[in-house]
Amino acid sequence: MEVEVILHQMLQLFIIMFLGYILYKVKLIDRDMIKKLTKLLLHVTLPAMILASVLEQEDSQRDIGAVAEVFAVGAAVYILLPLAGILVVKLMRLPKKDQGLYAFMLAYSNIGFMGFPLMDALYGKTAVFYAAIINIAFNISVFTLGVILMQIGRREDRKGLEMKKLLTPGVSISLLSVVFYLLNLRLPEDIVSVVSSVGNVTTPLAMILIGATLATMDFRSIFNDWHVYPFAAVRQMLLPLIFWPVLHFFIRDTFILSVVYILLLLPIANTSVLFATEYDGNEQLAAKSVFITTALAIVTVPLMLMICG
Repeated sequence: MEVEVILHQMLQLFIIMFLGYILYKVKLIDRDMIKKLTKLLLHVTLPAMILASVLEQEDSQRDIGAVAEVFAVGAAVYILLPLAGILVVKLMRLPKKDQGLYAFMLAYSNIGFMGFPLMDALYGKTAVFYAAIINIAFNISVFTLGVILMQIGRREDRKGLEMKKLLTPGVSISLLSVVFYLLNLRLPEDIVSVVSSVGNVTTPLAMILIGATLATMDFRSIFNDWHVYPFAAVRQMLLPLIFWPVLHFFIRDTFILSVVYILLLLPIANTSVLFATEYDGNEQLAAKSVFITTALAIVTVPLMLMICG
């Protein structure tokens, strides 16, 4: 069952990526539009998706104790993974100018596009809800630690980061979502529907932008960066093998353990392409890494589940 669900998710991903590739080639999307749409995603639709994940939860799903445990696990994971990312890229001696991006890509998985539907198909709505809680920790981390990671190995790193630059719409909405959940605040149904509709734009548009970014490269160059392949192997196989006993030791609830581990196994988050574009990183490296790890996940996710499941 897991393999079939994963294959369906991969197929959908590649189809939407291919659409973005075609749209760039027929000149309906250009480089300037890629940058503008990236800002739209990061500052409008992604924050809306984050907020909608909390606003759409039903009262029957509220279990503060379980939610607190899931959030604590998610917070710990998304503190440890960026630190692990920094260590791995140093040990692998990856190109200095791209080390921050590699660390970012190692830390953050594709929860938004693949995680939610995969959880729904494998374990049902409770797992989807837990994934949404973990996704809050993910977003707080990605808009704070993730921004810091993107500066590693670059000249801007010497200037230091201004805290006001970390108060992006993404992290602000992530924190607001936690407050909404804890206080059980409700918004009018029409507002929730609008927020949800805007948030739903995020995933397909992000995939289209990845495909468009791939189209800016010579086709052969997508596969000719040899650094990507050992990095992908470490990220998709070695890292999960290392983290499995750690997660197993600290997480006693087997259901929560399964949810967290599968989310860890997913390929690189499409957010890496958006952040690379927004922060003047190597968006082509990010796009090809998303593409390659997504293809590898067809094999690596079932394999890791068989080994550690």
